[in-house]
Amino acid sequence: MKNMTDNNKNKENEYAHWLFNVQGLGNKSIDKLLCNGMSCSDIYKADVKEFKGLLTDKQIKNLEQSKRIWDFDKEAAKLAKKDISFISRIDSRFPDKLKNIPDPPFALYVKGELPDPAKPSVAIIGARMCSEYGRYMARVFGRGLALAGVQVISGMARGVDGISQKAALAAGGKSYGIVGSGVDICYPEDNLEIYNNLCEMGGVISEFPPGTYPKANFFPMRNRIISGLADVVLVIEAREKSGTQITVDTALEQGREVLAVPGRVTDRLSDGCNLLISQGAGVAIGVDDVLERLWEGARSSRCREKTDDIRRNHNEDQYNLGSREESEGPETIEDEILELVDIIPVSSSQILEGLNLRGIDISVPQLMGYLMELNYKGALIQDGAYYRKRQ
Repeated sequence: MKNMTDNNKNKENEYAHWLFNVQGLGNKSIDKLLCNGMSCSDIYKADVKEFKGLLTDKQIKNLEQSKRIWDFDKEAAKLAKKDISFISRIDSRFPDKLKNIPDPPFALYVKGELPDPAKPSVAIIGARMCSEYGRYMARVFGRGLALAGVQVISGMARGVDGISQKAALAAGGKSYGIVGSGVDICYPEDNLEIYNNLCEMGGVISEFPPGTYPKANFFPMRNRIISGLADVVLVIEAREKSGTQITVDTALEQGREVLAVPGRVTDRLSDGCNLLISQGAGVAIGVDDVLERLWEGARSSRCREKTDDIRRNHNEDQYNLGSREESEGPETIEDEILELVDIIPVSSSQILEGLNLRGIDISVPQLMGYLMELNYKGALIQDGAYYRKRQ
């Protein structure tokens, strides 16, 4: 029965691939059809006259023509030959982070893999024609975040984007390039090495079909996916009016936190970052600042989940008082440390602060001893100066 279910899901994804490639049908038009209670296969099998009022006459004509010429086996073979995956919103692999953003993509093409949803992700964006300072900071943040186990997301563009991704990959980390073309096309061409490494050590992702060449109006569209896949957006060098601001705007609209690297007030390439900071964006002087925001975000999320659990079980507890043993808290300092550490890397100072908030007063040397012991036992993984829980 499981195989039949899996086969049905795969077949439905093939119909989704067809629907996504009907000329003139965008995300909103597809949503109109699906919100009408039909599946992708239902749409394919239905009489196009049923869509009168939902689609324009031209869209209906394109839909009818596409049904006649679309070859499911041939299209699947094209993707397989280039090692490209088509992942629609009905696919379980589709990122949850993208499902609820404004104008979510209906589907993605992926060469390589998608970001791991269980691991933190930071989008690094900035000027294409960056200064030496911008190049240096892009390398520092790209490498530092990768060493801390954070996935780096960017647009594979010249300048800050490509430099940060190259540094992340060189450090052995994972990085993902969101492109304004088909995933089988490397743009810009001088980033071919980064493109090839992304395909091997992360992924190249696009909502545009393979073979699509980049156009200026494609890049603002892809920016919402860059910020959508990230937990935090980090801006390294940007002019006051630049394409980076588009990504910042979409990030804020999506509820993502934005951090900016400050620069000299006399440097026009830092005007955008300095302005963001003056408007309330967080300041990122080093990798610690980004990890701190990730840690705080994850901690807040865990607190919300705990609160939801308490509310959900409130009525049950009223009728089962005394039927369950009282939950025991952590018994040792090592247990306390493990409760403070998650998959998002944290520094020893953050752990020490968390212990102090719990009323546990120990010295730094004592804490380092506990951390070394937990690392030796395999309960924690040390990434440079940071610690994270083993999955």
